[in-house]
Amino acid sequence: MNSEKLLDFDVIRERLAAECSSKVAKEMAMELETLTDPIAIKTALDETVEAVNSIHTEIEQPIGGTRDIRDACAKSRKEIILTHEELWDLYTTLSAYKRMYTFFHNKYAHYPLLSLWIQDMPRHDGLERKFERVFDKKGNLMDSASPKLQHLRSTIVRTKERIKSDLQAIMHDPNNQKYFQEAIVTQRNNRYVIPVKQEYRYAFEGLIHDRSATGATLYIEPMRLVNLNNDLQEAELAEEEEVRRIYRELSQAVRKDSNTLMDACERVSHVEFVYGKANLAIKMKGVPAELSGGREVKLLNARHPLIPVNVVVPTTITLGTNYRILLITGSNTGGKTVAMKTLGLLSLMNQAGLFIPADTGSILPIFNNIYADIGDEQSIEASLSTFSAHMTQVVKILKVAGAKDLVLLDELGSGTDPEEGSALAVALLEYFRKRGPLMMVSTHYNELKRYAYHTDGIENGHVEFDERTLRPTYRLHIGVAGSSHALSIAARLGVPREVIDYAKQAHEGSANRDMETVLSDLNEQLRKNQERERILKKELDEARRMRTQAEREKKQLNERRKQILAKAQNEAQQLKQSIRVEGEQIIKELKSQFSEADKDKRQNAITKARKDISGVNVPELERDERTPVNVKELKEGQTVFVVSLNAVGTVTAVQGKRIQVAVNGLTANVKAADLAVASREETNNLRRKETAVQPKPRKRAGGSAVERQKHATTELNVIGQTVDEANQNVSHFIDQALMAGISPVRIVHGKGTGALRAGIHQYLKTLPHISRYEIAGYDEGGAGATLVYLK
Repeated sequence: MNSEKLLDFDVIRERLAAECSSKVAKEMAMELETLTDPIAIKTALDETVEAVNSIHTEIEQPIGGTRDIRDACAKSRKEIILTHEELWDLYTTLSAYKRMYTFFHNKYAHYPLLSLWIQDMPRHDGLERKFERVFDKKGNLMDSASPKLQHLRSTIVRTKERIKSDLQAIMHDPNNQKYFQEAIVTQRNNRYVIPVKQEYRYAFEGLIHDRSATGATLYIEPMRLVNLNNDLQEAELAEEEEVRRIYRELSQAVRKDSNTLMDACERVSHVEFVYGKANLAIKMKGVPAELSGGREVKLLNARHPLIPVNVVVPTTITLGTNYRILLITGSNTGGKTVAMKTLGLLSLMNQAGLFIPADTGSILPIFNNIYADIGDEQSIEASLSTFSAHMTQVVKILKVAGAKDLVLLDELGSGTDPEEGSALAVALLEYFRKRGPLMMVSTHYNELKRYAYHTDGIENGHVEFDERTLRPTYRLHIGVAGSSHALSIAARLGVPREVIDYAKQAHEGSANRDMETVLSDLNEQLRKNQERERILKKELDEARRMRTQAEREKKQLNERRKQILAKAQNEAQQLKQSIRVEGEQIIKELKSQFSEADKDKRQNAITKARKDISGVNVPELERDERTPVNVKELKEGQTVFVVSLNAVGTVTAVQGKRIQVAVNGLTANVKAADLAVASREETNNLRRKETAVQPKPRKRAGGSAVERQKHATTELNVIGQTVDEANQNVSHFIDQALMAGISPVRIVHGKGTGALRAGIHQYLKTLPHISRYEIAGYDEGGAGATLVYLK
């Protein structure tokens, strides 16, 4: 069965290979196979999840820089001396392995599955040190690779300098100017020569090494340079031999570690392959499908991954719960085949550990096999018609398909007499239904639609066709069969109107006319229902929006009401106090005006006035329901809400049911019943107030300031600390810098997950003496450090 090819899974392999960073990982992508073990599939998907998270969160990724070292290792085992390029590839690959090992060693908690591939990977520190002594950072063989090589290269340099000096003397000698064709120095046979005119071949002493194409110029090695050229060539040959010896030693060292190098190559390549899957998932906007414990298929807004994003129409496919066979009808080019291929291809991708382009919550079962007969399989060579070719494939599937398989059949029974073809298609579906595989089948036969309507375990579906625009919409609807719309499509393609009218008259007398009418009515009703559903959804969204807005406005009104009441209460309290003061003044005047004889009358008037003043009531504000504190659980330093004071404070002492609380800088003794639990927001606000740093006057760097600078430092390292510990140290550090008059200062927090850096930056925003802060430059730590400028 060539189902993978029919479903374009080989194209997915190619796209995956393009996302992999190394040659070995690309080969793994091209050899990707589907799995049937649920644990293996789940592990493969979870590994991809970790790689996607790494790409989204890490500043620097652990992959990249590896080379294919398998051939080099194989050559070393045969004691073949490795070339410079092969040795350099090994060196750079070892550095990449070391970088990956360090990354996953530090990030084990974040990427446990990927770390398992690397944590016990063989280390090759000794081999790497041997390479470091031989190659520089650009891959050049260093002079210091061996004492002999250093001596030979020094000899070569000195000899070349002597040769150049003698050549300059010869070239600038006035007596020799007439001999030269042009005043240049070149090389022939690795020896320095001078171009001499042909007519002076006997006048200029030397050895002829070459002549020009015209014969007018001879390339002659001056006799006085012969010995020097001999010395140079001898030194260069010795250098080549020494380089060969060095490479032989390195190759032998590689041979000793070849087995562990191959093991490391396999481990690292797997991780690179997983990152390739992650890159593909991100490009396809894919998600990991949930693995069904049974046979449920639920693809939500699934997209065929090989159709451009701006063209593909998402489709939702359900199968395997109330029905095992989905029969799709509808117009040609309407999307029936794409829907089937989408299900088949996404099932293959899921069982290969790949994300699928669909919405979160999509569910797929694990199929033992996926069989497909899609497209025109006519074969001239085998003398098979389209019908025969299809039947050959269907028969093969029929013999092997079981209850845990997926079968996809396109245009079942087509290519022959319609009546016989439809009858055969019904019989085949009934046979498959008894065998029990999940199926998606496309057809134009009305008999199959009727069969699906009246048979348990089979459901009709259709791809939508807009009769107003005479174009397919490519949307799949499950529950109602569809019409083929052949006449509408033919008219759109330009078939003469006369032909269309004649075809409609012939179709009027067809036995299937009633079926087509029913389907047309059903689909029109479905379209109207969908339009109503769209309108209702729009109205529901608007109602939800209005409800949210009303709740927000209600909350704002309540807040405003509380503010108004609080203001009114404050004004009322002030008014009451004012009335009391004025009342006492009036009473004082009354005392002075009444005579002694009216003493009782005067006292009665005073008493009444005081009673009236006391009777002025100020309404209490409505208070929120609060949870009383548990006295047994109270402890010093706890934040509480004091009901009588309508304020938040900190417990400083607990003495039975009498609690001492610090509120706004004052200490109050209150009853336990007067305390309530403070909210998290109130607690955080109080702590911020308590920890806020008051502005301090800056001093010039003289006298004691100079002395303080001697003990101050410009850098603080908080790597490995928690955010709270780091912020406490940062506060002390900033205070010292302020006192010493130092700016800017550097805080080293490391890169890591970025949480420590974010926490420190958030705290720096609260400090009043900070002018600004920024990530340090590349040469000062980059993302691992922050520069802070003080006011």
